[in-house]
Amino acid sequence: MNKLREALAPWSPSRLRERAESRLRRTAAGTAVLNNAPYALLPLAAIAAGLAPEHLSIRWAFATIIAASYFILRSSRDLFAMVVLGAMLAYLPQKMDRFEQGILFDVALYAMLGIGLNIVVGYAGLLDLGYVAFFAVGAYAFALLSAPVYGGGFDVGTSFWIVLPMAMVLAALAGVLLGIPVLRLRGDYLAIVTLGFGEIVRIMINNENQTGLIGKHVNSTHGITNGPVGVFSIPKPHFFGIDLATPHEMYYVVLVGCLLAAFAAERIRISRVGRAWEAIREDEDVAAAMGVNTTRYKLLAFAIGASIGGIGGVIFAAKQSAVFPSDFNLDVSINVLALVIIGGMGNVRGVVLGSFLLIGLPDVLRDFSINISFINLDNLGADYRLVIFGAALVAVMVLRPEGLLPSRRRQAEFEQVRAIEAERAT
Repeated sequence: MNKLREALAPWSPSRLRERAESRLRRTAAGTAVLNNAPYALLPLAAIAAGLAPEHLSIRWAFATIIAASYFILRSSRDLFAMVVLGAMLAYLPQKMDRFEQGILFDVALYAMLGIGLNIVVGYAGLLDLGYVAFFAVGAYAFALLSAPVYGGGFDVGTSFWIVLPMAMVLAALAGVLLGIPVLRLRGDYLAIVTLGFGEIVRIMINNENQTGLIGKHVNSTHGITNGPVGVFSIPKPHFFGIDLATPHEMYYVVLVGCLLAAFAAERIRISRVGRAWEAIREDEDVAAAMGVNTTRYKLLAFAIGASIGGIGGVIFAAKQSAVFPSDFNLDVSINVLALVIIGGMGNVRGVVLGSFLLIGLPDVLRDFSINISFINLDNLGADYRLVIFGAALVAVMVLRPEGLLPSRRRQAEFEQVRAIEAERAT
């Protein structure tokens, strides 16, 4: 069996692809084809959208974004690729209905949260299962400072753009408060403590019924956070006299925030701070022995990741116009962590792709149906979308355990493990 495997190894799909790419890259034309091949997907998807709707029902605009994002993020690293992807994300939502725009808002929001958690988990190697707590801090900061008294707020009327930096600071402080007692914890123990922190924040918001802390601005019936009733009547943000009231308009707000967070994360990754996080992730004891202040850099990772989560919470509250304790349960932290792992830890591109697949794909499959001659499956997506989605996730984790777009170091680690396993097998 081993001899047969060795004989067939040069003809494996990966080896054949490598040989074909090396031959193409020998010429300038071949290099241009490989570099721009992902963009060929866009006209092909447009042709498919025009030919197939009567046989295959699916949300084509959203499916095009997901497919094109995968190929562009995976195959291209130049600025032009990012411009094409940004133009597509800015233009295609105008061709979507309100439901699809809401899905795209959720994808962008979770991408922002994933970028923040990737700083903690992917860069610094700190497993955080309580990230939803910082999301809740930002959401309730904006809700309480902007909503009227009858809506459960303080009736201060603070503007969205003023609360945004305030929420960043509050969430960063919450991150530092979480980081101080868990500095000595690692691995599973750190995950359990951070999970408990997230649940403590949610339970405190849900059960809070004390009054008298903020004077006349507190609703004496429901307390500061309004308990399980939540805070509602949150005003929409304004931008130079324009009301950002629809999911379409709020999508552009979260898209800009996501781009800024991605830019900041990438710049930090290649800085001295990012190299210190990488050293801590690989071996904290060795990093400390080499003079890295592990306490400082771990707290900094918690603070920066939490501040991005706080921004996401403010945008979420503005879009929903109401926040409730049930919006900040453990599922949010699990989903954000899952998209970071599936997309590829340590890589912002992978996080964005993971958000498309984990958040957007289930709703894309909702309307999936097949109607060709004797095959009539009108409710295929509605009935089996989670089964199809679960099978896709299992396939990804089996075939790509390092994630779809991992960082170069993480991918090299997995390739080294595979090489060692193959050597042992022989």
